[in-house]
Amino acid sequence: MSYVLSCIATEHNPFLVALAALMCVVGAWISFSLFRRARDTRGSTRLGWLFLNGMASGAAVWCTHFIAILAYETPLGLKIDPFLTVLSLVLAIVGTGIGFGMASSGWGRFAPEAGGALVGAAIAGMHYLGMAALHVEGFVEWNPSMVAASVALAVGLGALSLNRAMRPLTRWCHHGAAGVFFLAVVSLHFTGVAALTITPLAPANPGSQPALWALAFAVAGVGTLVIGMGVVTALIDLRTRSLADADRVRLSTSDPLTGLGNRAQFNRALEDGCSWADASNGQFCVVLVDFDDFKSINQLRGYSAGDAFLSAIGSRVLEGLQFGEVAMRLGGDEFVVVKRLSDGSSLQGFLERLRGLFTDPVRASGTALSCPACMGVAIYPDHGLSSSDLLANVGLALARAKHDKLSPVQFCDTVMDAAEKTRRMLGVLLRGVVERGELVVQFQPQFDLRTGAISGAEALLRWTHPVLGPVSPADFIPVAEESGQIAAIGEWVLREACRHAAAWPRPLKVAVNLSAVQLRQADLPERVAAILTETGLPAGRLELEVTETSLMADPERSVAVLRRLREKGVSIALDDFGTGYSALASLQVFSFDRLKLDKSFAGDLVQSKEARAILKTVLLLGQSLSIPVLAEGVETEPQAAFLRAAGCPTVQGFLYSRPLSDEALCAMIVEQDEAGFHAAVGHG
Repeated sequence: MSYVLSCIATEHNPFLVALAALMCVVGAWISFSLFRRARDTRGSTRLGWLFLNGMASGAAVWCTHFIAILAYETPLGLKIDPFLTVLSLVLAIVGTGIGFGMASSGWGRFAPEAGGALVGAAIAGMHYLGMAALHVEGFVEWNPSMVAASVALAVGLGALSLNRAMRPLTRWCHHGAAGVFFLAVVSLHFTGVAALTITPLAPANPGSQPALWALAFAVAGVGTLVIGMGVVTALIDLRTRSLADADRVRLSTSDPLTGLGNRAQFNRALEDGCSWADASNGQFCVVLVDFDDFKSINQLRGYSAGDAFLSAIGSRVLEGLQFGEVAMRLGGDEFVVVKRLSDGSSLQGFLERLRGLFTDPVRASGTALSCPACMGVAIYPDHGLSSSDLLANVGLALARAKHDKLSPVQFCDTVMDAAEKTRRMLGVLLRGVVERGELVVQFQPQFDLRTGAISGAEALLRWTHPVLGPVSPADFIPVAEESGQIAAIGEWVLREACRHAAAWPRPLKVAVNLSAVQLRQADLPERVAAILTETGLPAGRLELEVTETSLMADPERSVAVLRRLREKGVSIALDDFGTGYSALASLQVFSFDRLKLDKSFAGDLVQSKEARAILKTVLLLGQSLSIPVLAEGVETEPQAAFLRAAGCPTVQGFLYSRPLSDEALCAMIVEQDEAGFHAAVGHG
């Protein structure tokens, strides 16, 4: 090593050595920058980067070698073989290009190291082929040990450089790989030159030195051009990547249809706005916008018209926003606008301007399109102490706005939104409630008002949640109907009611409520028949109750289903009679087997003469149509006395019994039988 350093210090021109080192450093940096591009691409693009990689690295190594050779100060005259010189350049370019390609090919576990070794071998081959291109007037002698050492250094350091490039441990490994590549070139060259001993055979020819200097600068110029090509290419690629990254960022944060921000941008704007409000003691307003009847545009004019409408709305909103306001499209026809409210900000003016931007008709698809917009408004920190709470509350406000046609702009309301939040929570908790075994069926007996005997029972659903405890049917059944879960729950109730009724001590009727969702099921009769067969309950002992509301929602389909049910032997009762708007119309479209008078009439019997008159009228109506009447909600003896005197045959209510478990109902039936009660089976 000391001999090599002594050779560099005493036998080389320091200016040219520095020029060679600079060429090698720049070439190494460019080479590995291009290699990184090649490594991260595939196909023909990767081959193009590898070609440039080989050109830059081979030219850099070749220029470094010849500048350093020319830096070697010798009194001997030098001649250069142009063919071998060019051949050494080709070897450097092709060899390093193949080596870099192998390193990034993934052909084997040690592909990076093998490719690096090939790069080192190409550097060594170029060096000694270049040395063979030099002809001196003297006797040339090589030191085999140092030649072997130079080749070993080139191969070993080449393998290490590509190892670091392909298997980086830190972000600095890229620079380390280029540094090791530089050491491979430099150590090979100067160790190889130190291995050379020349014995002069003739006096020196000083006249040849200017030509060699010219050649040195020519070599440097060619190398600079090639490396410059790599630099320009790298800069172009860097610019292209920057533009591509900017496009990716834009596409990831903007909605392509409207040009507004998307949900990702909204999430960031929401977090930033809340942070700004905390830091500046200001307020942050979130307005959630939804079009009330956007589906009609798609249905009547096609989806292209709907897209054109949304695009036009987006353009108008984008132009109409003011400083500090940002609009985003969250998806479908749902938009959101946020605004930072500082001192003096007019919230009312802001909301009125937004209503105009979203509600006024727009020109799209060659016509004027309009659609009413609903808005939910929430302000941080008044309506939520976190971004997630604010988002949840503004959604609840929008839900109220969509239901209130007279006030399409609704602010967050803690009390009202708490009820909506409870409804949504119940909707989530109802999922899988049957499978978890949280439901139970109870039975409220129905009594013959003349004899006091049990004439039947109505199946009533009860839900006990492990955490919430008992949940009122008035709370969870409407939620189940809105979410569609009532179909599965209703079928479970029907099966349980039939299973229990089939084992009762006396063959009484069991009444089961049908929801509007079940009534719209075309295969409901077949489902009911299958359950009756499965449980062994005769069809004549099952009474299905429907409300006026569910019946009149789609009378034609509902009546068709009810007729098919009756054909299978099932009785049909009209529940909550008198509370709807079309009670008499219901009796016209279908002949029911029983009318169940709503409990509100029984509750007003004692105080209201109107209620007593209506009750008598209903009883007369039932008698004239030969339809038995059952009064629900009987809780006092005066109510029972009036009903008995008015000729009501059957009653149901707390005066006689609260809802019971199946075991308690069976015990009551047995107790009545033992006491001598005898009611006609299936009476009324």
